[in-house]
Amino acid sequence: MDRADRGRRDDPAPERVGVVIAGAGARGAYEAGALSVVLPRLAAAGVRPRVFVGTSAGAINATLLAAGAHLPAEDQAAALLDVWHGIGPRDVFAPLLTSTPRAAGTWLAQQLGVRGVRLTGLVDTTPLARTADAVVDWPRLRANIDSGACRALAVATTSGRSGRTVVFTDLPPGVSVPEDDQDRAVDYVAAPIGSAHVRASAAIPVVFPAVEVTGPPESAGWYLDGGVRLNAPLKPALDLGCDALVVVAAHPDSYAGDAGAPHHERPDVDDALVMLLDAAFGDRMVEDLRTLTRVNEFVAAGGAGGASGRRRSVVPHLFVGPPERATLSRLAAEVYRARFTGLRGRIRTLREPDLPLLAQVLGGDGPRRGDVLSYLLFDREFIARAVTLGREQASALLAGAAPVPWRTTAREDRSAPVSAPGQEPGDTGEGGARPVPQPRSAPAGAPSRPGGVV
Repeated sequence: MDRADRGRRDDPAPERVGVVIAGAGARGAYEAGALSVVLPRLAAAGVRPRVFVGTSAGAINATLLAAGAHLPAEDQAAALLDVWHGIGPRDVFAPLLTSTPRAAGTWLAQQLGVRGVRLTGLVDTTPLARTADAVVDWPRLRANIDSGACRALAVATTSGRSGRTVVFTDLPPGVSVPEDDQDRAVDYVAAPIGSAHVRASAAIPVVFPAVEVTGPPESAGWYLDGGVRLNAPLKPALDLGCDALVVVAAHPDSYAGDAGAPHHERPDVDDALVMLLDAAFGDRMVEDLRTLTRVNEFVAAGGAGGASGRRRSVVPHLFVGPPERATLSRLAAEVYRARFTGLRGRIRTLREPDLPLLAQVLGGDGPRRGDVLSYLLFDREFIARAVTLGREQASALLAGAAPVPWRTTAREDRSAPVSAPGQEPGDTGEGGARPVPQPRSAPAGAPSRPGGVV
């Protein structure tokens, strides 16, 4: 991995660090592995993140970290890994041999005009509610937020009614949520985070049904995966007062190369689905990271503020993710072939039909089948290997860094021009940046009014 622009030993440590965890379905195991290396390393450098923001599987990871915020970093990370190592397909969705025919029957009835019948998702995620209740220590989460051990927990969802991003935000008593961002259709809702909020954030459209959130009453309704519009919620973390970001994702921080179907072949269903997943889960994150580095360059060059008139300062970030988009896809395809093909695989399929059936329904047989599988392969071998891969790649990133490899520049395209003064993470645009000093002043994008989190 690229090691340019790493933190120097004499750089001051940022004081208000937020962890931003992108969405990725079963790929969240990779993120958990990476976090299990990064969090102890940060703690050794005197940095303890107290703000956790996540989308989809990232919301699950963020909630688990917030519930463990009172623990030493090593124990906090170990508790996160314990949850992932214990997850199997039956912890996420009901047996597909019963739920898939039911879904097909529901779809047929809907086409025939049967009143009151609607298909809400391809799989039944009822078991996920029980799993969320069991693996998260909800009373401890409440205690951590009330005490300030966790200064903010935020999970991004998509409103099934308006299509806007709704960020449910859990804050200590007396702290107000940021103002809504009308330009980016992002609304902040103060709420004690519970199982429904987290499951709604992870409700992958079409595959998983929307989740009903009943509290707070004024925001009650049906919600879907926050990754539809905001997969890597950098802007909410900045709005919550962070002066440095640890961004953990299951996609790289650069655009993918040509990895789809051969030019002479018609794209299969999995190729089309992966294009949609990439757009939701990867592309917006890349744009936001590049915009952040462009704003950093502008500030370092003497820019004072954006169109809103808010004071700006450089926001260093640490990005942890795979070097290329195919990394986890190849792993998923390899695990699937080893476990569910050949004679032994066929025998296993008879005993464990859920994942092979899901692969048949959604995966097609195109060259990007592994991409689809990697989002839905809640298989314990895949999870274990994804965790290991996340740990290995995070360790490689941190090797030789002193004390933490904060970055203020883009990973590539360093010759790009300085961005316009009004641009913030969440605007589109590409470009690089020059190395700049690390600040200790108020963060770019933080609320200018009283009531900030930190």
